[in-house]
Amino acid sequence: MDRDAELVAAVRAANPAAVAKALADGADPDSAASRFTVTVLSEAASTGRLEIAQLLVNAGASLRARRPQYQSPLRSAVSNGHLDVVRLLVDRGALKAEGTDRGSLLATAIAATRHRPQAAALEVLRYLLELGAEAAPGEESPIVQAVLGSAAPATIRMLLGHGADPSSRRSDGTPALILAARRGDHAAVDVLLTAGADPNAVDGYGHTALMHAIERNERAVSTALLLAGADHAGALEIAQGWQRQNVQFQLGEMSVGLDDVPITRTAVRLHPTGYELRGDPAEFRRWGQLIACAAEELGDDEWETRTGTPYALAQTVAYRFVDDPAKSPTASWHRIELTRAELATVRQAFVELAYAVRATLPDGLGQEYVHDALDELNAQLP
Repeated sequence: MDRDAELVAAVRAANPAAVAKALADGADPDSAASRFTVTVLSEAASTGRLEIAQLLVNAGASLRARRPQYQSPLRSAVSNGHLDVVRLLVDRGALKAEGTDRGSLLATAIAATRHRPQAAALEVLRYLLELGAEAAPGEESPIVQAVLGSAAPATIRMLLGHGADPSSRRSDGTPALILAARRGDHAAVDVLLTAGADPNAVDGYGHTALMHAIERNERAVSTALLLAGADHAGALEIAQGWQRQNVQFQLGEMSVGLDDVPITRTAVRLHPTGYELRGDPAEFRRWGQLIACAAEELGDDEWETRTGTPYALAQTVAYRFVDDPAKSPTASWHRIELTRAELATVRQAFVELAYAVRATLPDGLGQEYVHDALDELNAQLP
């Protein structure tokens, strides 16, 4: 084995003594396993091998990326949350050697808190912010990057704590608050509002975050905005135009209906006509028992009056949950396909059992189970 190959093997074996020996024997500190791989310093940086990284840097290893498409040693350490290695490389001048063709180091650190969420990733982000790291020319502001990347609230708070503007706007003028509202990210919305973002800022459509949240039926977001004092102007009309009845009640309406109100829409919403449910046969059987229980408790006429769905359909769906689930050919779960009307029947049965009728539930099933099942179903419905 030649000296360079010995160095590569020693780095991959995480053996500092072998690395020191290979370097002393004349191995190239910029060695790589092949011309298609990164240097040994980048490998050491990506795995957090501080002692090995020190040996390589002391031996004169390059701080630059081997090729433009590869990560530099510093970026590798940032991406993987290795603060000690980041500090070492920065102390040795890696910031001056770092290019921006792959975006800023700050952008890499922000992304790392999502892709490799760990406390160390936040510490690397904090360190770079304390060094004065900024977005590269042409990049969106840090807050916008974080919101668009679905960063955790801790990341957004870190950026705000180091001077980022909660009222930042994307390059097209859209406020970060509206970007978060459109994506249904109520946690980001809350963090930005707490930091002072204007709840009534508008985008190029003249729409506020509240209007966008209502359009997309993001009720947790609209609630956060209303609690922060968001202006109702235009919101009720949007809610009526999309027939968002729950929001209409939030906005103070005492009675609502299926309004036919023309509005200018900024969203296109999918309207599924069928669903595939996935689970285990035992769980499907419990759902079937609950549907049958609700239907039997109410009876033919009262079921149809209260739910607006046919009694015969409820009976059919109850049987289907017991008899129809089939194992997926490519996974361990079972599945059953329902029409939109059938799924509505399931939900109506759960609503009746949770809030209206006081039926004797099947053995082993209590009110807590009914409420939990209804909550999970509601969370998944568009």
